[in-house]
Amino acid sequence: IVNGTDAEQGDWPWMVGLYSENDTLYCGGVLISNQFVLTAAHCFPNKNTSVITVRMGSTNISNSTDCSGDTTRHPTVERSDEPKGNAAPNGPIVCAEVEDVCVPLQQNCSFFMGDIAIVKLRRPVNFTSHIQPICLPENFDEPSLSAAAYMAGWGLAYDIEIIDYSGLEDYNYTADEDEEEVISVICFSPSTLSQRNITLIDKTACQNQLNRTVPDYILCSTGGACLGDSGGPLVYENNGTWFLVGIHSGGDKNCSWPETPGLHIKVSHFISKLIMPFMEFSKNTRNEKNDICATNE
Repeated sequence: IVNGTDAEQGDWPWMVGLYSENDTLYCGGVLISNQFVLTAAHCFPNKNTSVITVRMGSTNISNSTDCSGDTTRHPTVERSDEPKGNAAPNGPIVCAEVEDVCVPLQQNCSFFMGDIAIVKLRRPVNFTSHIQPICLPENFDEPSLSAAAYMAGWGLAYDIEIIDYSGLEDYNYTADEDEEEVISVICFSPSTLSQRNITLIDKTACQNQLNRTVPDYILCSTGGACLGDSGGPLVYENNGTWFLVGIHSGGDKNCSWPETPGLHIKVSHFISKLIMPFMEFSKNTRNEKNDICATNE
């Protein structure tokens, strides 16, 4: 997240992290029920999902020892497949295995792919104060461009600082200097969840900046996300309720000074065609293969 701030525990209780076989957090995601997560389709480059772990309940980046289930050494850690009593006030870190993943059949696998995936966890998770689902948009409702939208993620962070040397006591301006201000950009991998507000832009402006036609299922923003934030949720608040707007797909490689818009997949476009049908179908089925299905939305 570019120019973000550290999120407090419980700020975004629907936020989840996807971890690879080598225990690396590589994508974000969002909890939409006690057993289903939405993320980006490109977060699953191969069909074997058995090596992927979905972790939730903490703003910190965790490691495999947090999923050991050793509550003696890690009293705040709990596996999703272990019996649970009443959750602690702060809630445990839940590490869930993936049972199944479904993505739309791709008509365009390049710039504007239908970059959304619904993930079924092997077992339901218990909700706590720090683990809660986000509400899906109702009746295809979308926020206005002036709405306060937010993103959170564990991706690369850029802190941008403008240093005004003219205000320093020992600063001596010379004619050879063109600027009294210097822009300092610091890139780092955060250890905790970052958050920031996101500015939405309309479709016409987005198409002009990209110089190409933007599909209806794409929502554009001025940026703010970076490498590792893929799959994370774009959310907004309406009358005290938080709704999921989009899933982050990608954007300009230059995260600090993006020349092209950030791209998000509109969740409303896929509710009736992908999300709800898959959830209904999965209620009474179990996939032992840990693979990926594809559907005509």
